[in-house]
Amino acid sequence: MTITRQLLDCLHTAFLQAVTLEQYADKVIQQHLAANGGWTLEQRAYFVTTLYNLIRFSRKLCWLTGRKSRVDAIGECTIEDVWHLWGALTFLQEGHVPDYPELETFCASDVQQALEDAPLDIQLSMPRWLHERAQQELESEWPTVAKALNQSASNFIRVNGLKADAESVAKALSKQGIKAIPVGGVTDALEVKQMGYLFRTDAFQSGQFEMQDAGSQQIVPLLELKPGMKVVDACAGAGGKSLHIAALLKNKGRVLSLDIHEHKLDTLKKRAKRAGAHVIETRLIQNNKTIKRQKEKFDRVLLDVPCSGTGVLRRNPDAKWHLEEQSVNDLIALQQDILQRYSQMCRVGGKLVYATCSILPSENEQQVKRFVDNNPNWSVERELRLLPGISSEFDGFYGALLVKNSAE
Repeated sequence: MTITRQLLDCLHTAFLQAVTLEQYADKVIQQHLAANGGWTLEQRAYFVTTLYNLIRFSRKLCWLTGRKSRVDAIGECTIEDVWHLWGALTFLQEGHVPDYPELETFCASDVQQALEDAPLDIQLSMPRWLHERAQQELESEWPTVAKALNQSASNFIRVNGLKADAESVAKALSKQGIKAIPVGGVTDALEVKQMGYLFRTDAFQSGQFEMQDAGSQQIVPLLELKPGMKVVDACAGAGGKSLHIAALLKNKGRVLSLDIHEHKLDTLKKRAKRAGAHVIETRLIQNNKTIKRQKEKFDRVLLDVPCSGTGVLRRNPDAKWHLEEQSVNDLIALQQDILQRYSQMCRVGGKLVYATCSILPSENEQQVKRFVDNNPNWSVERELRLLPGISSEFDGFYGALLVKNSAE
């Protein structure tokens, strides 16, 4: 593969766009790939992989290159800084540094010495506050989890059972040069080993699959769905889990997808049409009356609540630089409120799944315990805890299945 100067210039520009919070990394990537249609698949893969690694290890790379003033101010990096960060990353991965004028003052031996002297939060390349909080909440598990979160994410798809099965989709993708293999223990999941032009395939265009992490695919089955049930996805977003619910219901029953953002529900409508999910109805949450009107109307309630997203940092490495501790505390208060109010939509004898893509117990087990302690008519039937590097090879997720045993 040829790494051109033009490719490197785009890479370094993209890094600055992402870490200065100008745009999220995925949007930056989309723009640069669209503007460079002449890149080969290998060059495109190098651009995406290297950009994400520069972002995820930026705090560590600043330390290793002697830029300690940038360690907690990554957004202040200059293009000169970025060249040295890229040099350090290349040295760590390949054992040598390319011969570029911008790297004349780069010293590999200094990088090696700094690596040996780095404290744990630097080695893990995590914001100091997140390192301290996660260390307190996860204790001895944290270093293992953090290292797993610093790995590149694998690519998974969820086969849409309304239109296809895993075997037929894998064969269809293979014919278009894309390798996808079954995922043990996750029925409708395929791991995509060779991406190619995945979203241009006939299988995607016809709604036979959606992109979804194999860990995320384990949340909806917690609902123990049966065709004909009435289900509400109360924090639906763009609807990945609503689509999964419709598939497991076999398009029999009702799915009410709620969200506070109309543009996300508009996206869900398009996805549902492509997927052939006819039982999905979308509704905008305008105020608390929207929730009160649905009191005790549903057999199943899914609360995939807003969270810190710390479980999916492999997939969104720039998120840890956008996140602040106060925002996590605000999210915990919001989660508590949502769980208390939205649980009213579950009928007596029905079940609710509370879910996050967070690794923090303060957003997970502690929230559920607080809710059950304050609401004795509810009980916990089952919990799912997917910690990268500990109990999961996928992203980090938490899910709790709660049962409403009686009226309030």
